[in-house]
Amino acid sequence: MPAGQIGAAIAAAGWTVMTGGYGGLMAVTSRAAAEAGGRVIGLPMRAWTALTPNQWNHELRWSDSYPERLAHLLTADAIVAVDGGIGTLSEAAIAWSVLQTEPVAADLIFLGAGWPPVLRAFADHLVIDDRDLAQVNVYAEPEEVIAHIAATEPRQPRVAGPRG
Repeated sequence: MPAGQIGAAIAAAGWTVMTGGYGGLMAVTSRAAAEAGGRVIGLPMRAWTALTPNQWNHELRWSDSYPERLAHLLTADAIVAVDGGIGTLSEAAIAWSVLQTEPVAADLIFLGAGWPPVLRAFADHLVIDDRDLAQVNVYAEPEEVIAHIAATEPRQPRVAGPRG
């Protein structure tokens, strides 16, 4: 599963993993990173009382609002979107929008087989062109993602994590 593979690979590279902090793909990523000896930051919301952060988070950065949570996300050096749901799509769209305007925005990396047809559909049906598509990176394998992140100029500490 790409979420677990990328979590373990990010941890093995010595970088910190940041996820939403809850279950599903976030827990898969967090567990794999923690089991690989990595540090995991979760981004839970105080108002989401029906949800419990997963046990593999080493640090929780609680937020009172979705914009505050997104601000935490946007501090990452790289944002890796795995094949996820609406939350993944919305956070990737915000990160992509920031890439258009902020000179030090996080790299946005799409990982998995689901993204190429989605991105192509965006370009075919929305006002998204090749310049927009050139701002993001799409990879099929976690190893490609790690190589890409390693090749970019890091800000310290290195934080990356899949959304999904």
